[in-house]
Amino acid sequence: MTYKNILQKGAFAALMTAGLVMTVSCNDDDVSPVLEERVLVKEINLEVTPELPLLIGTDTLIKYTVGPDEAFNKEVVWKSTVPDVATVDAKGRITAVKAGSTVISAKPAVGYSATSTINVKVVNEIIHITDINLTNEDLEVFVTSTLPLTWQTSPADPTYPGLIWKSLTPDKATVNEKGEVKGIAEGKARIQVTATDDKHFTKEFEIKVKPIIYIESMEFVKEADKLALGETYTPQMNVTPIDATLSYIVWESSKPDVVEIDEKGRFVAKAYGNAVITALADYGDGKPVKATMSVNVSEGLMNDQFTVENIWQPFGNFTHREFEWMENDGVLRIFPGEDKTYKAVRICRNGGFGFNVTNYPILAFKMKFPENVFEASTSIEWYLDIWGGSGITVAGKYGEDTDKGKNAMTVVDCGEYKVFYADFTKKFLGKNQQYMPTSLTKYDTVELQFWKIWYEANETGSIYVDWIKTFESEQELKDLIKNESGKQ
Repeated sequence: MTYKNILQKGAFAALMTAGLVMTVSCNDDDVSPVLEERVLVKEINLEVTPELPLLIGTDTLIKYTVGPDEAFNKEVVWKSTVPDVATVDAKGRITAVKAGSTVISAKPAVGYSATSTINVKVVNEIIHITDINLTNEDLEVFVTSTLPLTWQTSPADPTYPGLIWKSLTPDKATVNEKGEVKGIAEGKARIQVTATDDKHFTKEFEIKVKPIIYIESMEFVKEADKLALGETYTPQMNVTPIDATLSYIVWESSKPDVVEIDEKGRFVAKAYGNAVITALADYGDGKPVKATMSVNVSEGLMNDQFTVENIWQPFGNFTHREFEWMENDGVLRIFPGEDKTYKAVRICRNGGFGFNVTNYPILAFKMKFPENVFEASTSIEWYLDIWGGSGITVAGKYGEDTDKGKNAMTVVDCGEYKVFYADFTKKFLGKNQQYMPTSLTKYDTVELQFWKIWYEANETGSIYVDWIKTFESEQELKDLIKNESGKQ
C-alpha cells in the first residue's frame, strides 16, 4: 500500500443551542423576569483517529474534550450501534467482543446536537508493520521549502497504518504529523518514523537540505486573468534562475475578501470583484524582487475543470452504477444508471450557479462516451434543466418550447470528446418562451440529463466529463475546441 500525504479535515463537532431558564415572582408588584443563561455543549472532540482497529478481547479508553469550558453540563452519553461487536461504557472505554464493525457515538447528555463518532473494526489478529520505505524520487529539500514524504509499508495492509514522524535534527529540518519535511538550514537532516502498533517498528531516513537559490527576476505569464467564483487557480510564472527557491516568495492580495491566497500560493476566488496579487522575494539586501497580476472574479464565469475540486454530483436520488471524481486525471467518470432497457446520466452542480448571460451566454459540457456508444444510441436524448432560487421567474429546460427541450443543446466533436453547449441568446428557458435574465441571476439547480443511452448486453465503459465552462461567445468556444482537438 502506498501512502501519500494529503490534508485531512476531521473534526467531531456537536452543535447545540443555549438554553434559558426564566423565573417569575408570584408577587404582582414584581413582574421583572430573572433570566439565567445556561451554556450548553457545542463540541465534543474525540482524541482518536476516525477509524479505530481493536483486537478481540482488548479495550481502550477514549480521551476527549468538551467545549466550551463554561458549559454547565459536560456529561457525555456513549453508545455502540453493534454491542455484539464492541461495547462502550459510560466513561468511553471500548471493549472488543468479536470480529466485525460498529460505530461508537458520543453526544452531550443535555441538548440537541450532532453526534461525534468513531468507526471501530474488531479484528482477529494484529498485522504489524515490519518495514517502511520512502518512495520519493529525491530526498532533498531547499531551506524554507517543504518536502511531502511518500512511503510504503510492509506488509502493504497493516492493521494500524498510522505513523509517528520525528526530526532528530530540528536545526536542519522539521517534520509534521503528515510527514512533511521543512528545510531549516543547509546540511543533512535525520528523520525518524515509528509505527503506531504495539511493536513500534522504527526507521531513520536522511534528507539533504539545500541552500536557498535566490530569485533574480520573476514575472507572471499573464498580467491579468479572470476567475470563476469559487475557483482555485495556480498562477504560472517565469522565474530566473529556473531552479530558484520559490518557497521564499511572500504573497499578498490587495483584496483578500475577493481573492485569497492559500498556503500553496494558489488564488482562491471568494467574491465578485477585482484584486491585485503581488509576489515578493525580499532577501534584505535592499533589492526586493516582485511581480504583480490583476485578477477579476467575473459574474457568470464557470470554469469547472475537476483538477482541484469537484462540485458536480448525481442528481437527487438517481443512482449511477459508478460515479467517481478522478482528481489526478481531472475528470468525472460515470457509468450510467438504468433507464428501462437503456442507460441514463443525471448530474447537477452543488450550490447551483450565478448566471450572467450578458457576460457569458454560452454554457458547454465536454464529454467522452465509450467507443461507438453515442453513435449506437440512435434514440439518445439530452436536456439542460435550470431552475430554483429566490425570485426566479424564468426557469425550466433550455429550448423547452420546442419538443420539451430534447436535444436543444448543440453537439460538436472535439477529438475523442463531444461538446454539448447552450447559447442563451438563441433559445428560451422553460415553456413560457422567455430568455434567461441578462443580469446576475442565481439558480439553485443546474442539471444535465442523458436518457436512452444504448449499451450492448454486458457492454462496459464509462462516460468521462472533462470540463464544464461558460464562454463569452460561441467563437471563443469554437477556438478552444479547435485548440483541444489538435491535442487529442
